Amino acid sequence: MSVNTAESENAQPVAHKQTSELIYRLEDRPPLPQTLFAAFQHLLAMFVAVITPALLICQALGLPAQDTQHIISMSLFASGVASIIQIKAWGPVGSGLLSIQGTSFNFVAPLIMGGTALKTGGADVPTMMAALFGTLMLASCTEMVLSRVLHLARRIITPLVSVWW
Repeated sequence: MSVNTAESENAQPVAHKQTSELIYRLEDRPPLPQTLFAAFQHLLAMFVAVITPALLICQALGLPAQDTQHIISMSLFASGVASIIQIKAWGPVGSGLLSIQGTSFNFVAPLIMGGTALKTGGADVPTMMAALFGTLMLASCTEMVLSRVLHLARRIITPLVSVWW
């Protein structure tokens, strides 16, 4: 806990303890019932964030139920693998903290637009999905490469320009 000093009426420093609303710190182990409840809550929140974009894209593109099930399974698998990589710290990769990796809803509209353009152009479902997944894989590799050099942009883009608050 940090201690702040303030001046009292007779100019004597007085220590005030700051209280925190945190119940558990990073290395604490909560009781099993609370741990299971928090894990279940986290699991439900993760499912919504991982499954919803896949459902939106599949519904908008009119994919059959079998393809929709396959895409949801792939989304959950990829989220699990990415989460394990992020949770376990291997050198510069991973944070070592519980952080579930999922997709961003920013990619939903471009994928729907791309799939719709392919579909109206006469592409069948396997060709459309191959083109979309190939694009996603290439974009993912681009993001990984950019993440290694993005810190160099701080010389050009200062906090004065990039911080909004």
